[in-house]
Amino acid sequence: MASRSSLRGFTLIALPIVTFAFHVCVGRYLFNPLQALASLISHHEASRNSIEYIILFNVRLPRAIMAMLFGAVMGVSGATLQTLFRNPLVSPYTLGISSGAAFGAALSLALGFYGLSADVSALIFSLSALLLTLSISKIRGELSPVSIVLAGVIVSALFQGALMLIQITVDPMRLAGVVSWIAGRLNAVSWGDIVISVPLALVGLSLLMMLRWRIFVLSLGDDEAKALGVNVVRERLIIILLSCLAVSAVVAAVGIVGWVCLIVPHIARLLGGSDPKKLLPISMSVGVTFLLLVDTLARTIWIYEVPIGIITTLIGAPLFLYLLKRSVQVFGV
Repeated sequence: MASRSSLRGFTLIALPIVTFAFHVCVGRYLFNPLQALASLISHHEASRNSIEYIILFNVRLPRAIMAMLFGAVMGVSGATLQTLFRNPLVSPYTLGISSGAAFGAALSLALGFYGLSADVSALIFSLSALLLTLSISKIRGELSPVSIVLAGVIVSALFQGALMLIQITVDPMRLAGVVSWIAGRLNAVSWGDIVISVPLALVGLSLLMMLRWRIFVLSLGDDEAKALGVNVVRERLIIILLSCLAVSAVVAAVGIVGWVCLIVPHIARLLGGSDPKKLLPISMSVGVTFLLLVDTLARTIWIYEVPIGIITTLIGAPLFLYLLKRSVQVFGV
């Protein structure tokens, strides 16, 4: 039994590393893994000006890092919120984050919102949408799971309506940039996006990992959590804010890539059960591996690059239906 657990742990660590190397080396321009590594660590000026170095360092490496970060954040955040709300259909996007981010990006791309870049504007409005959701959902000083989800639906509809208003009034040339961002734009990720997204995302991820026991206690129900001395409202608010901070950071850089935060936690439950102590690390590993593979597919499946959000939707919808039927007993629905 111990050997099987050790093998599973080794696989969950090794799989993202192997997938990362595969992602970096595969594409229109193929690299030998050793050649790629030598190109990245070389200090010679000629090597740094070579086509291999430019493609690896300026294009594929930031893209691979952001894909890993996005997959990890979506996997952990999705698993956290589904456990916290005891609902297999809840995701960070349910709370209005994606709609707020899309509206913020559209403001920047279409109207030049105060000169802010698309990722900064998307980050501001995604967090604003979350705060609006939480303020609407607070009833008599309580933050009940049902009221939060319903408030998230309302806020999402509000920002979606505002986004459509921008889309029908903006110049068609600028509209193309908005649509491209909404469909997912890993192909446009730069080191500047990494600098903005990584610190916020890592803070959220690290603290969620540290709070796994509290997530488990809150998943037992409000009465049980209060009996164990947990301040339910405060703890739930902290966990939601941490989860959505990490999600906002990566969505602002990448755009709306759907279904990842829904299907990854279900795959993780089938692999390791629903205990947050195991579920969150497994969700991180599965999320990283899944998004790296999907992005590799998006770059190579066609003569033109397919937006990654389209691929995740085409794969995610039927896969989620299958996983939901397999794991429905976990939630008792």
